[in-house]
Amino acid sequence: MIAWILLLVYILTSSVGMVLIKKGGINTSFAVSKEKVQVQISWVILFGIMLYLVSFVLWMYILQLFNLTYISPVAYGITYIFIMIFSYLLLNETIRKEQLVGVGFIIGGIFIASYKI
Repeated sequence: MIAWILLLVYILTSSVGMVLIKKGGINTSFAVSKEKVQVQISWVILFGIMLYLVSFVLWMYILQLFNLTYISPVAYGITYIFIMIFSYLLLNETIRKEQLVGVGFIIGGIFIASYKI
């Protein structure tokens, strides 16, 4: 049970982290001249990076708890779904019908991969 809770936390931190990195990237600037290098990074991108690093550490642990050939596609598929939802909510991105069909295939694939014969 704890493994599944860790997987959920991984999915949430990874998804929100990626969306915040994108959102914070809007206010990030880099300037290079002969005299100096100037970087301006928003707190949003820093928080996104922090969440993404937490997800990476969780992922290293999760890999020890599951078979890689099972957990990798399951985690990436669910993460895709959450990224789509958070992108819609936080970045005002649109969700196309094709993406929703893809979500159906992802969910179907997870059920098939989880089915024990």
